[in-house]
Amino acid sequence: MKDLIFLVDFDRTITLNDSTDELMNQFNPQLVEEYQAKFRRGELRVREYIKGLLESLKLTKEDYEKAVSRNLQIDPDFKKFIELGYEMRIVSAGTYENILPNFQKEGIDIPLEHIYSNKLTFREDNIEISFPYDNEDSDEGICKKTILLKYKQKYKKVFFIGDGYSDIGAASKADFVFAKRGRYLEKYCLEKGIDVFVYDTFHDIIEYVKKNV
Repeated sequence: MKDLIFLVDFDRTITLNDSTDELMNQFNPQLVEEYQAKFRRGELRVREYIKGLLESLKLTKEDYEKAVSRNLQIDPDFKKFIELGYEMRIVSAGTYENILPNFQKEGIDIPLEHIYSNKLTFREDNIEISFPYDNEDSDEGICKKTILLKYKQKYKKVFFIGDGYSDIGAASKADFVFAKRGRYLEKYCLEKGIDVFVYDTFHDIIEYVKKNV
């Protein structure tokens, strides 16, 4: 059995802003506001949120990839975290098409098989999203808890880094959690008594790991 692996969320964890929201703000900001309000009221699940927004777009794959990487900011210390050399997997309730153009733009080389996310198909007149890692008991589109439990069978410790609602299932089963300050995951971990380190940027995570792992 291997020693340690990190499972890492993408939006507002590796990035400083949300890729889907930034994309939609370019084409239909009113719909984003409407969906955010519905999500806060509990009227939309994560899966329904991402599906409704992205399938509302009429873009080619090329135009989508340009737009999704236009305004997104990646934490400048994420590359330094990669350089620590630990095993890592990306787990995102967004899509591959949100992640890959932004990694490419920043020169971040992570094997495709090390990324778990949802998938877009671009057709002539619409975009369709599929959820290859969904479970019946999950409302996130991707069941991060199931993915984490799979790695717990192979590694002595599985650490999770995240920020939001789609991360709570994985966080509940992780050996240790890094939760972004001021976001839902921090509140959840503190309420549930989950062992957590609250961070602002990957600089904080790097410093913690160097001292404690």
